[in-house]
Amino acid sequence: MNKPLKIGFLMPYSGVYPFYAQHITAGFLCAATKMSYGPADFAFMPTYVGQGGNKAILEAAQKLIFFDGVDVLMGMISPKIYPELKPILENHNKLGLFFDFGESVPPAEGYGSNISSLSMGLWQSEYVLGQWATKEFGLRGLMISPLYESGFNLGPSFLSGVGSAGANQLRSTVLPENQANKNNLDLSHFFNEMDINTPDYVHAIFVGHIGNEFLKQWKSSKFNNVIPLVTVENMAYPDMLEDIGHLGLNFYSTSSWSKEHTTGTNPAFVRDFENFGKQQANLFGMLGYEAGLILSRMKAQLSIGNASTAVIEFNKSGIIGPRGQLHFGNQEQQIFPLIDIVKINTSNKKNNATIIAQGTALGYDISTVYSETESGWENPYLSV
Repeated sequence: MNKPLKIGFLMPYSGVYPFYAQHITAGFLCAATKMSYGPADFAFMPTYVGQGGNKAILEAAQKLIFFDGVDVLMGMISPKIYPELKPILENHNKLGLFFDFGESVPPAEGYGSNISSLSMGLWQSEYVLGQWATKEFGLRGLMISPLYESGFNLGPSFLSGVGSAGANQLRSTVLPENQANKNNLDLSHFFNEMDINTPDYVHAIFVGHIGNEFLKQWKSSKFNNVIPLVTVENMAYPDMLEDIGHLGLNFYSTSSWSKEHTTGTNPAFVRDFENFGKQQANLFGMLGYEAGLILSRMKAQLSIGNASTAVIEFNKSGIIGPRGQLHFGNQEQQIFPLIDIVKINTSNKKNNATIIAQGTALGYDISTVYSETESGWENPYLSV
């Protein structure tokens, strides 16, 4: 009997999506089943890492590799920690297959042959959104984000998109902690600023329930349906809008993946996942499914310690996931997928996202973004 593939699963806290790990695991096992494997062929070793800081990640990774002998590290961690994990993985011939939301622009050279990221690519959708909003609404945009969200590459990516469309500036408001925290969101100063210097559009970058609170206050303001509002992609996810859809919201955002997409193998994934997991297909299930396809294809080589051979053979053939061709390693960094610009209209708790345009981040010069936008945030985007 073949031994199970041991997977060390690094799990940071997420108050926004507390059950993300369960969804990822369900997606993974759904894919494994499709590839003729069963739950007994994979042994998950979940490890809680707090809010995903560097020290917690490194200590957990070392324990999983040195003492538990895992074959693969997996988990939702910040790409900022990849360079520190790289020598650990390479020295012990192990692979790291991680999830992130694309809050950080990757270095142009990638992270080496032993690390790959299944990312939602928000840095790309932000670039596309900035480019589109400028062309559609005008050159005088205003961006708003709390302190936490401002510490990632989403704002700089949006600004780069704005610049590519011909604007030479973007006003930005970063809300201090006393104006934006888990207990309170005070937009009075922001709305006063808009009164004095009215922008052509507003771009909002918020995470989790504070994003819903922003949308509530925007809906109640005099700027609603007067000044166009464009939001970061995660603010428009259907599950985030469930509690406030009845407000009748109208705004614009992007969509990198949706269960409604009818291209490629996505409809088959949605059908298989919902039959397998008895739950709605969601982005974490989709990411887990992609990981399951990759590691199922690699399992035979990984189980006998041939990590480098597993990567080489996988990248020769690849496999098609819900979002298209899957690769492992640096090749993935060069992919610029087609991203939908969507108009969001909600009523009676129904979320309607109508595709009104499409674009890609092709042409975004990322050569210096990684080195020039260092921040103090070590944890992944949704680890709050």
